[in-house]
Amino acid sequence: MPRTEQQFEEIRTEKRKIIMDVALELFATNGFHATSISQIAKQAGISKGLAYNYFESKNELLNAVINQGFIEIASFTEVKPDQPLCDEELIAFIEQSFDKVSNDIRHWKLFYSLMLQPHIAENFTERYAKAAEPFFKMIFHFITSKGSTDPEGDLLIISMMVEGAFLYAVAAPGIFPIEQLKQKVIDGIFRIVKTSKK
Repeated sequence: MPRTEQQFEEIRTEKRKIIMDVALELFATNGFHATSISQIAKQAGISKGLAYNYFESKNELLNAVINQGFIEIASFTEVKPDQPLCDEELIAFIEQSFDKVSNDIRHWKLFYSLMLQPHIAENFTERYAKAAEPFFKMIFHFITSKGSTDPEGDLLIISMMVEGAFLYAVAAPGIFPIEQLKQKVIDGIFRIVKTSKK
């Protein structure tokens, strides 16, 4: 029985995902410039020609990998970014964000490794900031709703604390247990907003 259009699309989507997963691993481990399409195709179990059928160039493949990461970062903020959160909503958001990271440590370790490569960082800093914008906006509204006298400064400190905790969770998961990191970040946020009230 011939395959349906939907089945072909599902196969295509799955094959793209395999190529992107392999590319992320090799880009992060060996470096973007040291990795070839041939290496990616071989590890993905496909021909080089088929790889080019999915991605016209290595740069296009890199863009797809980075964009997928940004989509996942943006999915951390599936909340109402234009409305202040109550305390319980903020706690739930922080817990869910840590859970997403801890459920796929290897993926995020590779993604951060890729993003820290000089050539990559230069080209994608602005896109990273755009992807994280809903998070910044949501935290800013929460801070101002608590009466902060320096919401921009508090946002900077909280953002660094959250990002730093994610990096610890990804790069050195054995140093601080994820549950401890999660709780310390939540405690830290409430300590900051409590001490910076008008």
